[in-house]
Amino acid sequence: MEWVWLLYLAVGVAGFLAAMALLTRWLAGSSERRFPPVGKFVDSGGIRLHYIEKGAGAPVVMLHGSNGSLHDYRLSIFERASEEFRVMAFDRPGHGYSERHEPSSRVPALHAELICKAWKELGMSRPVLVAHSSAGAVAMELATKHPEELGGLVLLSGVVYGWEGNPIPIVPLYRAMLRPWLGPFLLGTILVPFGRVLGRSLLRSTFAPDPVPRDYSKIGLAMAARPGPLRAEAEDLMCLSPSLQAMQGSYPDVRLSIAIVVGEKDRNVPKEGQSLRLKGELASSRLVLLPMTGHMPMFTKPEEVLDAIRSVVHLQYQDPD
Repeated sequence: MEWVWLLYLAVGVAGFLAAMALLTRWLAGSSERRFPPVGKFVDSGGIRLHYIEKGAGAPVVMLHGSNGSLHDYRLSIFERASEEFRVMAFDRPGHGYSERHEPSSRVPALHAELICKAWKELGMSRPVLVAHSSAGAVAMELATKHPEELGGLVLLSGVVYGWEGNPIPIVPLYRAMLRPWLGPFLLGTILVPFGRVLGRSLLRSTFAPDPVPRDYSKIGLAMAARPGPLRAEAEDLMCLSPSLQAMQGSYPDVRLSIAIVVGEKDRNVPKEGQSLRLKGELASSRLVLLPMTGHMPMFTKPEEVLDAIRSVVHLQYQDPD
């Protein structure tokens, strides 16, 4: 009878979803057991932020981009940079092991406020800010509204302009994640297991034409493919373009020392609509165009990225005599 088959189907679907919910909890717990916090925590505006710090000298702060964590720097240029500078790398709010604020429509501004408070709480003043990918919006928020807090900027494949009229294919999924009932359901069942599978392909595309470092492949996916960071990424992206559109008219007024570093083969943030456009507006900035390089230059071209940091630090701290 037809109702029997419908009953079997309902039981099958319920069983599948229950299995996915258990798998999601196990994967998230396993990730946190395998890769616990590696740094310290600082309270900033009532939010606990996870960070690592090392070195002495001119201050440098590093912020990761979309679906990232402080491991984006810890496993690439952090140690080498700490031989020359006092370096901090943060998990942005909601990512890695940093806490998340309440949902807000002003994510870049809020991240800028919290992270700036954090580095000042830790005794750092006017650092050179190294910002990768979507953290470019956080960097430009500070550069346009609080330039006195910065010693300069190094933008790595930075997202600094909105994309009105050029929708991103993943936006409908992110909108679904933020719906009151649908979001928790998706995040608690299918998105984490499938995110682990799809994440490998996305990482290959992100690093292309270079290979993905094996240690980063493991920890990067483990940190990103958890319910909290996935929801945080959805909130971040939905706020990103409107926030950038509101601030980008102020870019010509920025007077900070800025190095713009971008891979010629970057598929995630193509250079034409972002880095090259910013260079056109900021004639005094330095453009570093890396041939045969994708979206993760701190891994694939570390010496060139370190040279860009050195150049901005030198301009900020050079002897006036």
